[in-house]
Amino acid sequence: MPKSPTQKLTADHLAENKMTRDDLIGLRIDQTLAQDATGTLEMLALGALKLPHMQTELSVQYVDHKLFPTDDHLFLQYAATRFGL
Repeated sequence: MPKSPTQKLTADHLAENKMTRDDLIGLRIDQTLAQDATGTLEMLALGALKLPHMQTELSVQYVDHKLFPTDDHLFLQYAATRFGL
């Protein structure tokens, strides 16, 4: 049976465990993209996971909702440095 595009992409990025039904797997993440309205929550969630750092080929956070500098912007800059993004 041919694999779906999702199955192919997942198999190419599998970092931990085998792709079997109902099992947890670890994936390599190539790229991340976050914007200011949701990026703060995403970085807080990463912090809650207590990961030492992240490693991606490319990570981008862009500001397009809050035009004036806010604490969120400072936090996004800190989080990007903290997690190596």
